[in-house]
Amino acid sequence: MPRESLVGPPADTDPTHALADFAVALRFADIPPSVVAITKRMILDALGAAIAASTLGPGCAASMKVMQALGGPAESTILGLGAKVAAPNAAFANGALVHALNYDPAGAETGHLGVVCLVAPLAMAEAVGNVSGATLLTASIVACEVKARITAALVRAGVQPSNKFMPGQLLSYLPCAAGAAKILGLDAERFRSAFGLALMQSAGSRQPVLTGDPPAKAIYGAFPNQAGVLAARLAEAGLGADMDVLNPPAGLFTMVYGDKGDRSVITAELGRDYLLTDVEFKAWSASNHVTPFIEAACEIAAQGVAAQDIATIEVVAHPLVQPWCEPLAQRRRPDNAAAAGNSIPFCVAKTLAHGDLGLADFTDDGLKDATAHAVADKLTYRLDENMKGGAVIVTTRDGKRIEKHIPIPLGHPSRPISDERLRDKFRDCCKHSATPLPARNIEALIQMVDTLESLDDIARLTALATGGA
Repeated sequence: MPRESLVGPPADTDPTHALADFAVALRFADIPPSVVAITKRMILDALGAAIAASTLGPGCAASMKVMQALGGPAESTILGLGAKVAAPNAAFANGALVHALNYDPAGAETGHLGVVCLVAPLAMAEAVGNVSGATLLTASIVACEVKARITAALVRAGVQPSNKFMPGQLLSYLPCAAGAAKILGLDAERFRSAFGLALMQSAGSRQPVLTGDPPAKAIYGAFPNQAGVLAARLAEAGLGADMDVLNPPAGLFTMVYGDKGDRSVITAELGRDYLLTDVEFKAWSASNHVTPFIEAACEIAAQGVAAQDIATIEVVAHPLVQPWCEPLAQRRRPDNAAAAGNSIPFCVAKTLAHGDLGLADFTDDGLKDATAHAVADKLTYRLDENMKGGAVIVTTRDGKRIEKHIPIPLGHPSRPISDERLRDKFRDCCKHSATPLPARNIEALIQMVDTLESLDDIARLTALATGGA
């Protein structure tokens, strides 16, 4: 996708200063229409994922309950519920919601942009009051571009960001602070202090994923969004934390990634070339590593292969996705939705059993599906260094062999999901809202996000999203 802008690169090429200068200088009028359009798609997608997670998301009920009990001034809305609480508390609850179903936008080089595109800017905008849709869009673009630049700097340097850390959490603290700080209109110095305060809170151990995917893994988006709102507010109040947040002696890249990371990726053509446009939109509620296998299983099922006719299933995967295949016994029968969305065996078996994979498959009843369990028991996996994407090979009881290889899954920028499919996905998500949403609200939300730059007050969006008129 071509990238262009009217904004010139920051004069200062130090990454921390460059990102702050870019964020402060960016105005909605400077942003190319193509970037605005893809950001509106991200906001709609993230909003739908959060609304669905208000009933389906692992760990989300506890998160919403605790944040509602903590309360505070009625500043910002907990999506799905409609309760208003202090902005940091709303950011925690909504941050838990937005990624809990693994249904939000993400990309190989951009990272999980769904975690940062909506929650902190929205919570901060509600707290400020009378914030326009154009202002929200600009803050969202700031947050997403900061996330994409930091993630791409690591990936292009050959770093595996998810080795010991959850990059969706760890690499989201600075972007969430940026989105909230942009809403507050902070100057460059206070913007850098917001970055510094976010760095001081940064965390994201991968231990939950590597030791069984407990429900708490699903809510990792809560922590950077709450921290980002808090960091921006503290910086606004004058708490100085102006520091280099990436470099030696103990910036993020040095502290976590052995001082690796191509810093030139962060500054090159910043404000001209928007890396956020490489984001991918998910057709299924699962990890990006799982989606090629789901699509392959869909194509096999579409040939009329019935669950009872399957003799064996072999999944062929690159060694990098081995954690999404094992321990095999647990991956065949995950005990919560977070683990299921990270399980290639479960998602393939579910898809072969029923022809597709939907949100209902990740409910408690869906996880207990005996037919899918019987199919999963026939599945094994093989690792192949040369595999791109994923392959599924099914052998039927009568000896027929069906193989499907998906090198690039639906949702990749080269195979984008259509606007209509994205809208249908949003409509489906809204059916699972904790506060029932009338059809007129759902359609009005789609139209409102599609014309978000003309909205005078984003409070109207949160009102519709929680059942209001």
